[in-house]
Amino acid sequence: MWLRYAARDLQAARDALRPGSPASPYHAAFWAQQAAEKALKGALVYAGARFEPTHQLNHLAAALPDGWEARQASGTLTELTAYGVEKRYPDLGEPEPTAADAQRAIAQAHALHQAVRRDLQARGFPFPTRRRRPSPAPPPPREFTEETPEP
Repeated sequence: MWLRYAARDLQAARDALRPGSPASPYHAAFWAQQAAEKALKGALVYAGARFEPTHQLNHLAAALPDGWEARQASGTLTELTAYGVEKRYPDLGEPEPTAADAQRAIAQAHALHQAVRRDLQARGFPFPTRRRRPSPAPPPPREFTEETPEP
């Protein structure tokens, strides 16, 4: 469940930066932070690790067991964490994220989400396989006669 929500938040972050979106880079950065937080919490739940309710991504990553790839992100998530906490409150005086800030936040959240997926797959998490839609049947061969015009 956590990873599904993380994937939705990551998509919301991307959508917020699309031309014509009523959302802003602030929204994109916030949803990127949320995606990272939910991915980490999903990994922690799966690992059976205890964690305090927090938005501090570095603490969540550090709580992962040794050997988890996503744990290596601990210490690098301070800016991303700020988009879920400090930057949410305009009266704290923090500048609003720019589009470039939001792009970096999305890239970092995406990388963390992918690391969590690899960690879970390596530990036997049964991700559903995507079913490919069957290709449409090719049209029946055209029978040519002398009266059939050339294509």
